[in-house]
Amino acid sequence: MSHPLWSLEPRFLGALTLRFGALLVFSTALMAFVDIPLQGEAAPWGIVSFELAGTPHRALAILLEWQSKSALGHAKLSLIIDFVYLLIYGVFFSMLGVWVGKRLDEETWSTRAAWAATIAAGLDVLENGVLLFEVARVTSPAPYPQLGLAFAGAKFVLLGLCALYCVVGGARVLRQR
Repeated sequence: MSHPLWSLEPRFLGALTLRFGALLVFSTALMAFVDIPLQGEAAPWGIVSFELAGTPHRALAILLEWQSKSALGHAKLSLIIDFVYLLIYGVFFSMLGVWVGKRLDEETWSTRAAWAATIAAGLDVLENGVLLFEVARVTSPAPYPQLGLAFAGAKFVLLGLCALYCVVGGARVLRQR
């Protein structure tokens, strides 16, 4: 099944991909800034530590540390901003995969890469819902941390596969020049 972005004209697709890339850089910097108060002993990687907590005990330790630092508002803000961020990275990586495929005149793997990025963004929506539930209640009962870890892990694997295709395919595009 082809990806909906495959129908875009290559010239338009390239320009739009560059714009979304710039937007991704800006939004990543914004996310990093919002994440600073969330970093600590229990969560050295801020919100990512919480995404990957995996157990109720570890997730609750992170929430309690954030509560003691009055950083729960930052956690909520980070998760809310992430709903926009996931749209940006999902569209960017999908476009990049399709753009590489069009440059290589190869649809199968580029479509798979684009769908991987799209599905990763969908998993991020589910992950954010689970994490917002935990942050809003400052509790972390099973299976919420396990679900968050499963959604985040699958998201990172799919994005990694898409990025790998884009890097390898992009190198082939440059070599063909």
